[in-house]
Amino acid sequence: MDRLHSVEIQARSAEEATRLALEQLGVSEDQVDVEILARTEPDMYGEGEVLIRATVRGRAPRPARGAREQRNRPRDSRTPEQRRQRSGQGRGGRHGGQQATYSRPSTPPQPRQPSAATDEETIALEGMTKDIVRELLSLMDVHADVMAVDNPSVMELSPDDPPTVFIDINGRDLGMLIGRRGENLSQLQYMVNLLVNRQSDKWVRVILDIEGYRTRREESLIGLAERVARQVARNRRPIALEPMPANERRIVHMTLKSQPGITTSSSGEGALRRVTVYPQ
Repeated sequence: MDRLHSVEIQARSAEEATRLALEQLGVSEDQVDVEILARTEPDMYGEGEVLIRATVRGRAPRPARGAREQRNRPRDSRTPEQRRQRSGQGRGGRHGGQQATYSRPSTPPQPRQPSAATDEETIALEGMTKDIVRELLSLMDVHADVMAVDNPSVMELSPDDPPTVFIDINGRDLGMLIGRRGENLSQLQYMVNLLVNRQSDKWVRVILDIEGYRTRREESLIGLAERVARQVARNRRPIALEPMPANERRIVHMTLKSQPGITTSSSGEGALRRVTVYPQ
């Protein structure tokens, strides 16, 4: 099997994306040219995303489908959008390739309504979960509102999913509860799940959100998946996303499940498991 000569990787920084690309290509950093294809603006938590292409020097990429016809086109046949992007291309620095900057929606999510559950079992389960979350926050000296809500995700629960309680936490200056890349939120959710299931006679899943962080992350992942899918379908080359937890990989898979011209697959182990988008 021929070795890869070029890969496209998405991560939260150009440095991280380059490191992942070098692992896939099996070369050192001084053997590749790196081009930044797209970059998001940082959100309110300082998190952004970068899409790069790393190409091994001295190996010309194989022509993509239709490339022969494209080579015969005059250079000025580029679209106005392509010419604008080319004119704004940076020249300085190692990652000085073409950059397409796009912004995430800056509007905050709409306030959610309390859960509309009517059966006594669900109401009791939500009440127990809210009490546990409030007690934990009190022990941490954190003042916040805790509310059980209906599923806020665009991803519907499947019949195989366990009973799930969705909890919203809202207040002032709760960034520390979210942490870098949502790490603290994940740990808090894990702790709440343990405590809830100690008091429940059947397995229950609790999903926590703080100030709409998960909703914004889901919107970002859906937008990213759709952009990457368009690029894979257009260029006919696979793109590997950065490692993600299982719930985020599921969002990517479900978003692209019915997308024509592409397919998705997860690979890797543990915390390094990631989604790759392939052309069909």
